Amino acid sequence: MTAVTDRLRTVGDRMTAALQPVRDRRGTTAYKVATRALLMVAFLVFVDRMWSPSPGIYVQGSSIGALYGLLGVGIILIYRTNRIINFAAASLGAVPAIGFASLMALKGTSWWIAFPAALATSALLGFLVDVLIIRRFEKAPRLILTVATLGVSQILTYIGLLIPGWLGNTALLVSYQSPFTSSTMRFGHTTLTGDYGFGLFCIVVATALLAGFLRYTRIGIALRASAENADRAALLGIPVKRVEAVAWTIAALLAGLAVFVRSGMVGVPLDGSLGPRVLLFALTAAVVARMESMMTCLAAGAAIGLMATAASAHYGSDALIAGVMVFVVLGALLLQRSRIGRAHDTGVSTWQSVQENRPIPQELAGVATVRRLRVGLMVLGGAVLVGMPWIVGNTRYGFASLTLISAIVAVSLVVLSGWAGQISLGQFGLVGVGAAVAGKMAGEHNLDFFLVLIAAIAVGALVSTVLGIPALRIPGLYLAVATLAFAGAMELVILNRHYWIGKLVRPHDTVHIEPPVLWDRISLLNDQGTASSRNFYWLCLAALALAMLVARAYRRSRAGRAVVAIRDNTRAASSYSINPARTKLAAFAVSGGMAAMAGVLLAYQTGNVGASSYGIGPSISIFVITAIGGLTSVAGAVLGVVLLESIRYFGEDYVSNLSLLVSGPGLLLILLFLPGGLAQGMFRLRDRWLKRLALKHDIHVPSLVADRRQDEAAERSIVVQAEEHVESADGFDVLNDRRVVCPVCGETLHLDAAAEHEHLRVGVES
Repeated sequence: MTAVTDRLRTVGDRMTAALQPVRDRRGTTAYKVATRALLMVAFLVFVDRMWSPSPGIYVQGSSIGALYGLLGVGIILIYRTNRIINFAAASLGAVPAIGFASLMALKGTSWWIAFPAALATSALLGFLVDVLIIRRFEKAPRLILTVATLGVSQILTYIGLLIPGWLGNTALLVSYQSPFTSSTMRFGHTTLTGDYGFGLFCIVVATALLAGFLRYTRIGIALRASAENADRAALLGIPVKRVEAVAWTIAALLAGLAVFVRSGMVGVPLDGSLGPRVLLFALTAAVVARMESMMTCLAAGAAIGLMATAASAHYGSDALIAGVMVFVVLGALLLQRSRIGRAHDTGVSTWQSVQENRPIPQELAGVATVRRLRVGLMVLGGAVLVGMPWIVGNTRYGFASLTLISAIVAVSLVVLSGWAGQISLGQFGLVGVGAAVAGKMAGEHNLDFFLVLIAAIAVGALVSTVLGIPALRIPGLYLAVATLAFAGAMELVILNRHYWIGKLVRPHDTVHIEPPVLWDRISLLNDQGTASSRNFYWLCLAALALAMLVARAYRRSRAGRAVVAIRDNTRAASSYSINPARTKLAAFAVSGGMAAMAGVLLAYQTGNVGASSYGIGPSISIFVITAIGGLTSVAGAVLGVVLLESIRYFGEDYVSNLSLLVSGPGLLLILLFLPGGLAQGMFRLRDRWLKRLALKHDIHVPSLVADRRQDEAAERSIVVQAEEHVESADGFDVLNDRRVVCPVCGETLHLDAAAEHEHLRVGVES
């Protein structure tokens, strides 16, 4: 046995010695070029074996894909200056570019006017977004600013949806004639217009100009410096705000260029939005490029575009490629974990500024007024929920049930995003898991409802736990991209019966999921044979109550306290023997089980498993709604769902897409003034009332007055330190009559005024 071990060790040493020269050359340019060339050859061989595309497909796919890469370059610019992932990257260029391209197609506007106007408008829009919105969040954690870009995207999407009405056209896709459309290029059996050649020309010129700008201009060098460390750059005199404005302007300009040129190739979508696939492809290219390399991003975008075009020519759709992006994103992130791991420890990837809502102090919990008010509010809320079927009427049972189902998904987001700090933009993908289980077990095999529910919760918890494993290595900002890709995979591939996995997990379209009869006594059917009944509403209400009770019990348990501690400071929590991996995965399991339970109810409600109901759009929408209500409050999340869903159901009969108009600006206002959502505002009002009640009854409540006393003590401490600092003449020129001279600005001031002087105060506070 010893001889075998020695032999294996000898072989291992020889292999290590043989690979050492390769390791020594890893940092050289020749090694990088050779590695990338081999990867390119392997990729082309893979594409040729999978789809055998014609030469024209290579040109067409690479041209369109490079435009995805150009959008990715804009994402990289924003990431390197603001350290956020810009989910409004495509929208910044989509609205101006599609607007002017539509004017060309529908109103006959000259290309020579529309093209520069689209670029100028895109650049102006990017500048205004930075000045009017982004700068308002300069002190906020990066994760909150990342979520704010979702609000920007909602606003721009709403504006884009108004474009058809402004132009008097309702078509989904139109095309325009550019000066290059008449010239054609033939590659095998494929004929391409000159727009593809113009697109490649624009990409080359834009990349060269951007590279030269970053390398040779003062503002470009400043942009690169501030990308490394914004605080240090500000101390060195670099105008960080101006640099950020330039970055947003350039990013929007690149987006406008990419969308306008792409419209000449594939047509102008008149809904004002490019759909989630374009954003997903651009984000994937940026992640593959490690959020730093422009050339890698362009190459990755070209590769994605080539695969999408080849798959579309082979299958009739590029859904397969969009679905596998989740594996590309996860693989790229796991390979670069060592580069992004430190950002997680700095707190940029947590929802830290959202304060936990404190319970009613024990000193006031027993006061009769407080008890009566709590009981009254609980009775009122319960009466409204129980009596909702009579309030909305017989024709709106379906709306009421769907609202409660969405509220269950919002509660699952509170557990995962609010308490665990793991931002999920693909929560409806987990809802789709529960719906698929219900479709198979109930639709095809007619199994008992409670058996279906238990199985779906178990499968949802398992899938969510597996999805959470990369979260142990990936910071929250990047996990948002991964979960977004997961929602896309669920909608486009996993629940798509065109592919084998869709046939395996999703029931046939002809299968109808019949509402169950509980305990062989309580029927959930209405007169039309659907689940839009009063009994089904009460079932959804019971499920929501169960989810809220489970969330409440989880938060009060040791696991709930541990997950909040890890969210705020992973290393400090680990020092108290808290296992971060186990705690995070437990939060994923609880959240996934709740989401799957909502999926079962949604499958029974709709009677089928429609893939479009479980994709990127619904996932982003429910996250925005939950953030408006309050990501750390179960009651706030439910309130946000009820409020926004009511606006969507009742208001959109009068104002089209009213929910987008409300949710976009609403999210920005909430994040700016109440990061804890509407719940934070309600709890502030409650605390003010409790303070007045404590004064009225002469009850001393330390928790209600601690914040004010702490602020006063901190202010007194600053003044005392300032006086001691000045009296010790540390850096100050002491004059007669207790007067000093500031060494920074040279101002002469009295000792009492020096305690409040700007430069001294900054030094003391730091």
